[in-house]
Amino acid sequence: MRVCLLVVLSVSYCASKVYVDKIDRYIISCHTTDFECFKRQYKALRDNVLLGNDRIGIPTYEHYVFAYGGGTCVKLTGLEESELAGIKLESEPKKLTLVLELPLRIQQVKDTIKVCARPDREFNFIQPQKNPLMRFTGNATIGITYPYKLKKKKGLIYMQLEDENLDVILDIPDLSHFHLNSEVEAKLYEWSEWAYEVVQHVDAAEYFALPYTTQLRTLMEHLPLYRFIMLYPDEEYHDLHFSFSEATVVTNP
Repeated sequence: MRVCLLVVLSVSYCASKVYVDKIDRYIISCHTTDFECFKRQYKALRDNVLLGNDRIGIPTYEHYVFAYGGGTCVKLTGLEESELAGIKLESEPKKLTLVLELPLRIQQVKDTIKVCARPDREFNFIQPQKNPLMRFTGNATIGITYPYKLKKKKGLIYMQLEDENLDVILDIPDLSHFHLNSEVEAKLYEWSEWAYEVVQHVDAAEYFALPYTTQLRTLMEHLPLYRFIMLYPDEEYHDLHFSFSEATVVTNP
């Protein structure tokens, strides 16, 4: 029995070391006073980890695509271009808050690629299909608050992120002031009204944002906190707190 236990521990240690070795190149460590560094850190994680990385076991983020009608679906995209607009770390209670800002692309697509999810609220009436397919780009702000615990493993501190709270604001501008006798402005108005109506049928927090934000929880389970946050000599992880923001909204805890 003792021999088997030693083998299991050895395999676990090797697997963890391989994980760290593979992901180490994507991590930027930041001091608690450097917001620009945190923005670079997020971008590196977004591009190399949070959108998926098969080499380290992070699943690929799938765009949310839901059924619309007439053989079409609606696809929501934009997280692949998201930027860190705010970060806040609190020690009492322990919470990590991130604010992301991104272009929200709402696009009607043919349903030939994959089976589309059913919307939360079914569409009662779908206008006859027109060409080209409808599309609109607005903006979105996503506030993510992770309660966390600090865990010590083999002398290193890890941040264990718990289930996140999400605030998702979809900004689709009201273009009713556009001149409808202008072909371009009339088309933009039509698309914006369509986009606004479409997003009323889905829970963007659960289906658009959550599959992406959970990726960070998976990542933080495997890497010690010092790989993300560097301390000054007078700082300790257990009472660390800082806050930076460029966001236009305040998130709810």
